[in-house]
Amino acid sequence: MFETNWEIINEDKDIDDTDSIIKKILRNKGITSDEEIEEFLSSKPKKTYDPYLLKNMREVVEKIIKYINEKKSIWIYGDYDVDGISSISLLMDFLSKFTNNLNYYIPLREEEGYGLNCDAIEDIKKKGGELIITVDCGSTSVKEVNLAKELGMEIIVTDHHNLSDEVPNCLILNPKQEDCHYPFKLLCGCGIAFKLAQAIQKRLDAPKKYLSDVLDLVALATVADVVPLIDENRTLLKYGLKKINNSKRLGLKALIEAVGLRDKEITAGHIGFVIGPHFNASGRIDDAKASVKLLLSNDAKIVESLVKHLVKCNKERKAIQEKGLEICKEKVEKYYLEDLFLVVDSEGTHEGVIGIVAGRIRDLYYKPTLIVTQSQEEGILKGSGRSIDDIDIYEEMKKCEDLFIKFGGHKNACGFSIEKSKLDLLRKRLNEQALMIKQKSKDAFIKKLRIDCELKPSQITEELIEALKKIEPYGMGNEKPQFILRQIKVKNEKDSVFMGKNGEHLKLRGVSKFYDDLTEITAIGFGMAKNYKDIGYPQNVDVVGFPKLNEWNGYKNVQFMIYDLKEKGI
Repeated sequence: MFETNWEIINEDKDIDDTDSIIKKILRNKGITSDEEIEEFLSSKPKKTYDPYLLKNMREVVEKIIKYINEKKSIWIYGDYDVDGISSISLLMDFLSKFTNNLNYYIPLREEEGYGLNCDAIEDIKKKGGELIITVDCGSTSVKEVNLAKELGMEIIVTDHHNLSDEVPNCLILNPKQEDCHYPFKLLCGCGIAFKLAQAIQKRLDAPKKYLSDVLDLVALATVADVVPLIDENRTLLKYGLKKINNSKRLGLKALIEAVGLRDKEITAGHIGFVIGPHFNASGRIDDAKASVKLLLSNDAKIVESLVKHLVKCNKERKAIQEKGLEICKEKVEKYYLEDLFLVVDSEGTHEGVIGIVAGRIRDLYYKPTLIVTQSQEEGILKGSGRSIDDIDIYEEMKKCEDLFIKFGGHKNACGFSIEKSKLDLLRKRLNEQALMIKQKSKDAFIKKLRIDCELKPSQITEELIEALKKIEPYGMGNEKPQFILRQIKVKNEKDSVFMGKNGEHLKLRGVSKFYDDLTEITAIGFGMAKNYKDIGYPQNVDVVGFPKLNEWNGYKNVQFMIYDLKEKGI
């Protein structure tokens, strides 16, 4: 178990009511003015921007309308993850209101890899394609764009990824490109596709319903692509969640029922942990076209079949993932426990899940992690990496770029391919670099737990839980607040603190000695029994977590969900 440092943000003792708790949380997020607070908490946010502020938008809109009017063949080309799937579905749904000459293309993960590829472009040309619109990819596809033009096709790139020094020679919609004055740079790929639809709707004075009908897709992608849930993303997600919870999209509604969420209010958490992984699963281990078909189909029998397929794919993905995780954990424990930078060969684990495995290993050991697997090419490994808070994995990998066949990524994650014979050298160099980081900053490898506010048990009420709902949806950039309760004196007997089939969960009841607060609190820690045992079954604990209203069999009770606990205070 790795070390965790607790830190209360802007410690303030004068937090005495629900309103001051909420304002303290928002202040921690940098939201201070009355106007900002009102917008952030509003159920009908207004923070959105004119799509024509995106560089090249007018030219892109006119070109697409020209191809629509001339009844030419338009192809949407996207990635195989939820963002790409949602982006393709959005433009297929929206543009189908104006033309029947629409098709889409999604590359196969194992055979073609991410982004535009020359074989796919040639295939689209053979099938009569005249205009390609990329979604969620294309910003660095210089060679592929040139090929499309040589073959007599037009191509428009819509994307949100970083651009390189050499830019494709075509019209590009990307807020990160030079001289683009769009105020918000952090939309996902589907968010960019939505802004394109918004601009076309304005230009053609089409019904606004065409836009509201696709907000559910924007919500799916915004959560699943882990973009910051702030500013315009927050606006789009709030309206998108409302759309999902009143879903008219047959396939999405059927999947929600199939995964046991029929009577639930769908939240960002449900998208991130349940719905999104099912859409991702088809692209990870099969063909992502199944997910697009599900989102676009109005045929009940087809939808039923596709839902079964996605559920099956996700079960298979989980099994492959868990097997790969066990292989990697065993190797870490046996060979690499002292390494600061984990580089692990997963022995042929399906490449569609190695990114997830890298994230899980990172979380278990709190170290930057690379997981590799054999590619279809003999002697070549494909890899995926995930990093910890204080280490920029892209910059560290860049120092080793002479070892890679292909490499890309950002601060938190990366992907690469490498000759198998060079893996040990990569591990050696990354560990030397990690040691230098640790020598400069010993805290770099210690997980920081940021605590928003200190609470007394008596402050954890239904009123507070309702007020906290206004800060949702939670996610990157708008993380769930964490609270600390100090010196809870555990009342239940040693044997009754554990629950679950194998006693793996923790349930503590008690009052706070620190505040002389006589309000009894129930604190639940899923999977945290081992943590409690490891610190010696203390009878007085500080706990960090989040309050929740537990409803069961018509009864309600307030619980505190434990994220971490310690015997002594910070």
